[in-house]
Parts: sequence; C-alpha cells; structure tokens
Amino acid sequence: MATTFNVAGFKSALTQGGLRPNQFQVQLAFPPYARTAGGANFASARSTFLVSVAEIPGQTVNPAIVQYRGREVKFAGDRTFAPYTMTVLNDTDMSIRTAMENWMSGMEDLQNKFGNLVPNTYQCDVDIAQLDRNGNELRVYMLRDAFPVDLSPIALDFGANDQISTFQVTMQYQYFNINP
Repeated sequence: MATTFNVAGFKSALTQGGLRPNQFQVQLAFPPYARTAGGANFASARSTFLVSVAEIPGQTVNPAIVQYRGREVKFAGDRTFAPYTMTVLNDTDMSIRTAMENWMSGMEDLQNKFGNLVPNTYQCDVDIAQLDRNGNELRVYMLRDAFPVDLSPIALDFGANDQISTFQVTMQYQYFNINP
C-alpha cells in the first residue's frame, strides 16, 4: 500500500514538534561514604546541570536457542542491559569527579584492598528524565542499583583553548523502571 505525500499528516503525527535530544536531566545519587567537600548532596545537585551527554537506556532480549531436527528454534530468553555511559562537564571543584572517585574507592580501596561488600552500601539509583521544551518531565528512567565501573581519564592539552574539561562515567545497573 503506497502512502501519499501529506505534510499536514506528518506534522500532526509529530506531536508538539517532536522530542528534542537536548532536553534531559540526569539525577545522580551517591553513597554516603562518597562525600566531597560540599557533601554528597552537593555533587548530586550539580549533576542535573553538569551531565552534558546521556542516553535513554537500551535493552536486549537474548534468544534461547533449541535445536530441533537440524533447525534452530528461538524462544525469548533473558533480558540484559548494557552498561550506561554519560559525559560530565568538570567544574573547578571537581565535585562529581571527586564523588565518583570516592565512590569507586569505597568499593575497593587501592591501599588496603578493602571495600564495601554489601551491595546496598555501594549501589544507588540514577534517574534520567526526558523533558519537553518547557522543562516538564515526560518520562523518567530509573536505573536501579547502579554503581560506577569506569571513570575515564581527563585529557590535558595546551592547545585545548576555549573548552571545558569533560570526563565519562560508565555504570552498571541491575534493571530499570519507567515512570511515565
């Protein structure tokens, strides 16, 4: 069935002018031991402004494959979630960077190799909100029991004029909930 060209139909299908990828907000939470000079809530409050690149989490359903008379028969298997990566703008207090470093050190201290063993002492929830153009939350993805697994290096460069320092954080999480 051929679809005819219809600008009015296209405009009505793209409600409110479409969803913009730059309208989002990430709210990080930190374990109590990850306190910075301004406190863990200080870094958490700044995360809504300083997380400059994020993503809506994806998901994969891996097939459970059974062989039947020389053919593969596929069934729905377990759902998995890829690591979550975000880019953070670095402030001069390095508030989020310091909180992340403290968080990771609490999971495994480099000097004595001790760390928090109970998951609820080092796992926190992360909220990613997709906003409309007026700043209203359209949908919130809540990453449950997240913790950082990779903190990227920060590039230092004499030639990097007129730029703000950034770094990436990659987190693992158990699953996510969606709050429409």
